[in-house]
Amino acid sequence: MLQKAIDLAETRAIWLGVWEKNQNAIAFYEKMGFQKTGEHVFQMGDERQIDWVMTRKH
Repeated sequence: MLQKAIDLAETRAIWLGVWEKNQNAIAFYEKMGFQKTGEHVFQMGDERQIDWVMTRKH
């Protein structure tokens, strides 16, 4: 499904957020050509988590 989204994006960049401690997901996204381009706070109830913003240019 991710590959289909990448194909549909054509010349646009795609970005996503992934929890900084989810190393399996980060490794998968890096394998798919995404790179860390920033961070943002994701509030999960009372817990403040950091998500990486990862971007892939087509």
